[in-house]
Amino acid sequence: MPGVITRRLVCAHLLFMAMLVAVRPAPAQQAPPLNEADYWQDVPVVVSVTRMSQSVVNAPQAVTVIDRQMIEASGAREIPELFRLVPGFVVGYHDGHTPGVSYHYTKDRFSRQMQVLIDGRSVYTTAIGGVPWATLPITLDDIERIEVVRGPNSASFGANSFLGVINIITRHPVLDHETSVKTNLGDEGVREVFVRHGGGAGKLDYRVSAGFVEDDGFPDRLDYKRTRLASFRADYAVNARDMLTFEAGVAEGPRGVENRTTDLPGLSPDREKEEFNHFQQIRWQRSLGIGESVAVQFYHIFQSVDEIFITEPVTLATIGGNDWVVEPMQVDFSRRTHRYELELEHDVDLTRDLRLAWGGGVRDDQVWGGHNLMPDGDIHNHLRYGFANLEWSASRAWLFNAGAMVEDYSTIGTHVSPRAGVNYRFSPGNSLRLTRSDAIRAPSMFEYASLYHYDATSNFYNNGTLVAPGSDIYEEFWVGTRNAKVEEITSYELGYHALSNEGRLEFDIKVFHDDLRRLIGLSTVPTNDFNNEHQIFNNRYSFIIRGLELEAKITFFDKSRLYLGYAYIDIEERILAFNSDTVTRTQDAEEAPHETVSLLYMMDIDHRYSAGIGYYYTGRVQGWESAKEENYREAVQRLDVRVARYFDWEGHDLELALAARNVLGDYPEMELLRHQTANPQETMAEASAYVTLKVSM
Repeated sequence: MPGVITRRLVCAHLLFMAMLVAVRPAPAQQAPPLNEADYWQDVPVVVSVTRMSQSVVNAPQAVTVIDRQMIEASGAREIPELFRLVPGFVVGYHDGHTPGVSYHYTKDRFSRQMQVLIDGRSVYTTAIGGVPWATLPITLDDIERIEVVRGPNSASFGANSFLGVINIITRHPVLDHETSVKTNLGDEGVREVFVRHGGGAGKLDYRVSAGFVEDDGFPDRLDYKRTRLASFRADYAVNARDMLTFEAGVAEGPRGVENRTTDLPGLSPDREKEEFNHFQQIRWQRSLGIGESVAVQFYHIFQSVDEIFITEPVTLATIGGNDWVVEPMQVDFSRRTHRYELELEHDVDLTRDLRLAWGGGVRDDQVWGGHNLMPDGDIHNHLRYGFANLEWSASRAWLFNAGAMVEDYSTIGTHVSPRAGVNYRFSPGNSLRLTRSDAIRAPSMFEYASLYHYDATSNFYNNGTLVAPGSDIYEEFWVGTRNAKVEEITSYELGYHALSNEGRLEFDIKVFHDDLRRLIGLSTVPTNDFNNEHQIFNNRYSFIIRGLELEAKITFFDKSRLYLGYAYIDIEERILAFNSDTVTRTQDAEEAPHETVSLLYMMDIDHRYSAGIGYYYTGRVQGWESAKEENYREAVQRLDVRVARYFDWEGHDLELALAARNVLGDYPEMELLRHQTANPQETMAEASAYVTLKVSM
């Protein structure tokens, strides 16, 4: 307890001192006071809460904006690492190519409760759930900003916007009229090369990116990844009113898969799988006048994992001096998904004080799984949806937001997700908000209709000589019975957002109460297979999550910046009776750490040097889906440092940077061996460094 109090005091002291430095009078001439127009010019604008452009002061929910400077200063190599900055987020790795990004809840390593968009395109996979982060055809240099809505947002983006929304917004090609080559070399076998070229011709602006990413994963693990990727974006201004945007991309490569089943290792031998991902997207947007526009978007995504392997002979027992052996068998855990979506959106200012964003769309998800994963063949899930979000500025002080999404699924029926909020603006840069949001998460196709199983033959051997045939062995592990219902959440948020007079301090504080109901988990039930039991997906858990989050951005007089994020979370877990909403047991839970802290200091000296220092603290938390509830990861700290030097080399821009990661030393990752009932092994994140060389022409 003293340690907790000390950390809180330290965080509060740092924030207080930073505020004093940020807002103290400048020694030079005092800047003139800001008028209302100046206020709004400094207030960040976001588009990911209601689908309308809103200042963060008017938004009904808390939003974290990760801008270009924060991305570079963090020293991150991969997109998921950036979310360590966001209050309440936990980033962990199952292995070197499977990161997990979660908010307030870490029980599921696939992070199925988070919607992720790239330029309005959902990259959430419907097969297993979650996001294939390592196979997204996008580079960090392609990203302009990331908006993270910290709270349920199904009213705007539908099912799976359950705990929040991550909206990745790429750079407009007009900003990248150059050719650049970048390479990263470092520890853990990091070898990366990226080439980007942008240009324009008349009304057309375009960008092409390509890259190769390679690393060896974690120490003493077979979890390497090799990824080849390419992407293209073109924006064509048809005329003064119409804009066409086309995007396409592809990423693919092998991944190392390690045997982590200790009881019968031959059933899951070391192997390699191949991942493949490509997409095509086109968007037409027309301006219908001042304050009115319409947009039509269509995209297709294909994701596949090819994972076919041969098991090794496994001795189950010795009976009468003879070994009972399961013979080698071919196992197919492959899966493929197609997603096609067409959407129309109309934004209109109905009056000076009333704005509306509404629209609808259709989507078709097609999922296929290998024989040992989804043996029933293709599964289709058809979706029709409509949405509307309304903003009413009732006065200079009072602003109201209301919206809802109606979704009709062919698999789980029709559901409505509403949201309503009110903001009271004390001044142009300061507002108090109160919002209620309801959201759902649809079961993934694996949770809905999977049959994860082995079917094999067995024989009896004596000193390697066949003695007699054994029985056929059929074993079911995880089964989706098509009975899992949607998960539900009701969230209440009370927040205050403020921007100082000179724009040097921006902070947001949020208190929340989330009621999560009927979360999907695995329950063991009897069946007629080898072990006489299997696990089925059903709505097993409910949670009450309460807490506080603080976010502050401070700009000092030397133009350096400090970002601070802090979250305190308390979770009450309610175990439900099988196929019932009856609560059988209530307990305090650590499916999320009680406290997280993030600090990022950024500085730029005369455009010749830059530096970033990031500190991250994550409290004690239960390991992902660990076999025993007492398997915890203790609190960890992480410190990353990045320094860069910029040169003018024969008319070209040259950047040389060094990133030192995890400077404070080794710590265990989130993954604990789920198949071990005792002494779970830990995946250790070690200190490492890499060097970046970038040439822009």
